[in-house]
Amino acid sequence: MTDKKRLSVNINIFKVLAAVSALLLCFILLAGCSSMNDAEKKVSKELNALQESDALGSEVITLRDSLSDEGRENFDGFLKKLRGFDFEITGSEENDGQDDDSTIVSVKIKTCDFGREYLAAWTEYLKANPDTKPEELTDFYELLFSRLNSLEEKDHIKTIQIVCIDPLDNGEWIANIKENEELQDAIFGGMLSEMKALAAE
Repeated sequence: MTDKKRLSVNINIFKVLAAVSALLLCFILLAGCSSMNDAEKKVSKELNALQESDALGSEVITLRDSLSDEGRENFDGFLKKLRGFDFEITGSEENDGQDDDSTIVSVKIKTCDFGREYLAAWTEYLKANPDTKPEELTDFYELLFSRLNSLEEKDHIKTIQIVCIDPLDNGEWIANIKENEELQDAIFGGMLSEMKALAAE
């Protein structure tokens, strides 16, 4: 496969997984837990909401419908594992040096190493199908979701920071969840960074 084709294929896959990521990041709930400060409560509640979200957008449904029965089962299993990430609020600190005072909340994310399996599936598929065209990805998706759904151990652990602000100083905290690429990559078990690295080769 040429570098141009590889980039095109990788971009197509990235778009689909970005759509999955967007779905996970659009179901945000409000409320709090008693043992944390307000910023930590906000982050905890939003991450809990991500774990509970189960809606699918049209792009994701189209991909799922293109798969075999077994492929759809693996796809559904992967989504369940994706939402099954564990998280722990490990602390927070005020950041008073910015225009808007903010609180930085540290969160440890623990999930399956999806990035490792993405790279393995990509390598395995390319070796067997060096002339794959971007529009001929169904077999790759079958292989990919089979590998992703086979994971059991949550051995990808990463601590990330989420910035929270209360712009009106009224207790209505805003957390940079949707825009936080580091958080998204942590939830995806390093898969998004592996995709970007492959696209850059």
